[in-house]
Amino acid sequence: MKIVADEKSKDKAKTEESEDPWDKWKRAGIVAREALDIARPMVQPGTKVLDIVQATEKHILEKATGIAFPCNVALNNVAAHYTSPLDDETVIAEGDLVTVDVGAHIDGCISDSAFTIALNPDHEALVKAAEAATTVAIKMMRPGAKLNTIGALIEDTIVSAGFKPIKQLSGHQMDEYELHSEKQVPCVSGKSEVLVEEGEVYAIETFASTGSGNVSDLPNPVIYQLLPVRVPVRFKGSKQFLGIARKEYGEFPFAERWIAERMGHAPMKMAIRELGQNGALIGHNILAEEKGEFVAQHEHTVIITETSRIQTT
Repeated sequence: MKIVADEKSKDKAKTEESEDPWDKWKRAGIVAREALDIARPMVQPGTKVLDIVQATEKHILEKATGIAFPCNVALNNVAAHYTSPLDDETVIAEGDLVTVDVGAHIDGCISDSAFTIALNPDHEALVKAAEAATTVAIKMMRPGAKLNTIGALIEDTIVSAGFKPIKQLSGHQMDEYELHSEKQVPCVSGKSEVLVEEGEVYAIETFASTGSGNVSDLPNPVIYQLLPVRVPVRFKGSKQFLGIARKEYGEFPFAERWIAERMGHAPMKMAIRELGQNGALIGHNILAEEKGEFVAQHEHTVIITETSRIQTT
């Protein structure tokens, strides 16, 4: 009997060794890729932005544990953080530059991926510049690589194509249940000597612009995130808002639209105001270049292995 028990122990150890520690991260990557595959044919004149957002989010909710952040659809000069508000009537127009950015998670293991489609052939070079910059950055992602060197390569790739990288936006390390972790992958050169290390996960995202490479905050954010603090609230609607957000979204960013589907508009706005003033809630402002300019984005998620990397998206 002892021999049988020993054999079972060995079999169990072999099974544990053979289990892929990155399985959930990889499956989250597949879900993000599938969501973008749903969005891609929808990017055409006459399509409502809200339809793209809802289609991608529906797929993620069906296939993953949850949405890592609301589906972003950026048009033309918008660079980041736009998702549809409730009853959004925004429609893609002829000649628009359209970016779709999605994130999924499986038990906190995250994927983050984006593409840009040019409906005007004049913007194809801009799209290719962002794609090329992300590709060169991913090729450099391995243990010991310097993140400032990768940033310099991203900048050189975009500038050599005749465009500017967005200075304020960068790729980012991700941990379980943490979309933006400690390290960043800049889109420009810098002095930091931070190194890539084995076992880390990164969202590699680059932004190419026809403008100055600087984005500004637009008013009225539509994406929010709870901070890990407990604060006293006086307004009943704030308690309702907190209850929904903590239970449904936890540490992840969420759309105002999602809350608006669960509670009245006026109490929701009052809750946002009180929670923001109390330091329990932050809004992620929509980021945009100057009007008349265009921004393209390309993004994939990579896992850093002992000698190289695994692209999950």
